[in-house]
Amino acid sequence: MKYLKILIFLLSFSLIFACSKSDEVVVKAGSSKLTKKELQEDLKSLPPQTRVFLASPEGVNRLKDELIKREILYEEAKKKDLAKSEEFKRRVEEFKKITLINMLLEQELKNLPQVSEKDAEDYYEKNKDQFIRPTEVRLSQIVVKNEDEAKKVYERIDKGEDFGKIAKEISKDEKTKASGGDMGFFKKGQLNPQIENIAFSLKKGQVSMPLNLKGQLYIFKVTDVKGTPIQFEQIKSQLIEQLRAKKQQDWFNSYIEELKKKHKVEVNEKALQEILNQALIGSKPEEMPKQAK
Repeated sequence: MKYLKILIFLLSFSLIFACSKSDEVVVKAGSSKLTKKELQEDLKSLPPQTRVFLASPEGVNRLKDELIKREILYEEAKKKDLAKSEEFKRRVEEFKKITLINMLLEQELKNLPQVSEKDAEDYYEKNKDQFIRPTEVRLSQIVVKNEDEAKKVYERIDKGEDFGKIAKEISKDEKTKASGGDMGFFKKGQLNPQIENIAFSLKKGQVSMPLNLKGQLYIFKVTDVKGTPIQFEQIKSQLIEQLRAKKQQDWFNSYIEELKKKHKVEVNEKALQEILNQALIGSKPEEMPKQAK
């Protein structure tokens, strides 16, 4: 079923733009046909595990069935003149927009330096405390009443304020407030299961998303970790991938800021809010309650 979904998804894109060049036909249904060249282009985008599957007799038969289904469905859609509909035109334009955006990003990312094994090893050596298989974690907490208070906590943390200082000022838990939210060390099995899942998934220095317990919101931070060090070779590939993703994300954020300066951006806030009100709440603009002045 997994391969079936992959095939349907990835092979569907070529339905939008038909190839006009003559080529050897692989599958034909009425006037619709799939050429050898088109199929070769489609198959290039398939992931390695799917290609391995297609090399088997079962994979070949599955591919053949999917291609037949696609072409007869395409032929039926053409006979019903769906290509003339406004919805089809809208979807084509949206597809073109997304495709052009992806092509732009692919082109720009080619110039981005790759993350080397040495880059990963250097990062590992500088951050060894992040690569520990934890047996014990030390937790601090901030307890607040509602989401508004939690939002203010995260805003202060993002600005670089000390977690313990914030806990002393606003935490509702009197037992840990005086110590800056410090709860001490815990082994697995000593915590509420919900808290344990969060605590042992965080790295040293990371702050959790709020956890709702007994009507209050708990925000946790792992301040120390005891456990077994993870060797570099065990996580080398994973670390390279993580650093590559981080590098691409940093580049993307910077690139967007550059483009904002290059292209004049205008947002009709009123129109945007009206659309959101109708789509998310289902109310007409005139039915929305007026905000207090």
